[in-house]
Amino acid sequence: MRHALGYRKLNKTSEHRKALFKNMLNSLIKYEQIITTLPKAKELKPQIDKVITLGKRKKLSCKKNFFLNYKMKNQ
Repeated sequence: MRHALGYRKLNKTSEHRKALFKNMLNSLIKYEQIITTLPKAKELKPQIDKVITLGKRKKLSCKKNFFLNYKMKNQ
C-alpha cells in the first residue's frame, strides 16, 4: 500500500529534485507562469503556497529568509 509516502520522486535524485524545484519556484515568481508537467506542478504547489504566505507578511526577516533559501537575484 502507498499510505503516507509524502512526495513524488519523479525519477530524479534528491539533489536534482531540490535544484529542479528551486529553479521552477524562482521562474514562477519571476514570470508568474511556467509550462511544466502535471506531477511537477502538483509537487510545486505546496512550496509556492508557503512562499506566498511569507510574502504576505510585511516583515524584513521573512524577506531575508526567502532570499537566503531561494537565492533570487535582485533585479
